[in-house]
Amino acid sequence: MEAFAGGTGVHAVWSKEITRYGTTAVVTAIVLEDSSQPAQKMRGVRVDLAAGGAHDQIFLDEEATERTRAAMVEINDAVARRGIPGNGNGCMGAREFWPLYSWAWNKYHELNVDYCGGPGAYALVLHGRGRDNEFRLAGADPTSLASTLATALDELRQH
Repeated sequence: MEAFAGGTGVHAVWSKEITRYGTTAVVTAIVLEDSSQPAQKMRGVRVDLAAGGAHDQIFLDEEATERTRAAMVEINDAVARRGIPGNGNGCMGAREFWPLYSWAWNKYHELNVDYCGGPGAYALVLHGRGRDNEFRLAGADPTSLASTLATALDELRQH
C-alpha cells in the first residue's frame, strides 16, 4: 500500500482518525484513489509515528492490518500464558514480525510491534520494518492496538 500511496496523483478520498496514543502514534483508516485512474482505490490503515525527532509513516492494506491485529492477539495470549520474558524485563513479539522467517510481507515497510516490560512499566514498542527507530507507547497493551485495528477495519468496510 505504501508504494500506491506514494504514487503521483494519489490522494485520500476518505479518512477517519481512529485513535491517538499521546503524541507518539496516530492510527487512521484511509481510502486512497489514483486520480488518473479513479477506479483504482486502496483501503487500509495509516500509522503515523513520532518521538524524539524521529518520524515514520506506515501504510497497511486490509490484509496487513488484519495480520497485525491477529499478531496483537497472539502476543496477548502468549503473555497471559507465560508472562513477559526475562521476569518481566524483556519483550514479547509475534511470529509475523520475526525477520528470519521468509514471510512474503517481510520485504515491505510494515508495522512491527513488541510488548515490553521494565521496572513497573509496560509498553508497546512500535517500529517500521527495516527501520531503526522505536516508538514506545507507555501503558498501552496488545489488546488496545488489536481493538484499534479492528475498529479501523470495521470503518473501512463501510467505505
